[in-house]
Amino acid sequence: MGFFGQLANLFSRAGRDDNRLKQGMDHAHADRPEKAIEIYDALINCKTTSPINQARALFNRALAHSSLKQDEKAIADLEEVVKMPGAPENVVTTARNQLVRVRNRVEQARGRASR
Repeated sequence: MGFFGQLANLFSRAGRDDNRLKQGMDHAHADRPEKAIEIYDALINCKTTSPINQARALFNRALAHSSLKQDEKAIADLEEVVKMPGAPENVVTTARNQLVRVRNRVEQARGRASR
């Protein structure tokens, strides 16, 4: 996106939310998942965030929780994404796949702990 497109984004709610999502992802990629979670929390709890961006923020928050080995929180977020009306189908599908991975990891950890 060019400079003027980015500038226009700053003046629309959806653009600001998109920028916040990107900031959260930047923090997550820079190994700062706690900071990413703060940003995602703000987007999720904001009444004006669109269902599409709420679903994306929930999914990304689940990934951040998962990276911190907070699997129960990750599972709760992923389950919420799967049930969300208005969530993009690609986000729902990816959330279902991630939900299987996290649940498998939890089961494997329980199996190792019971040995």
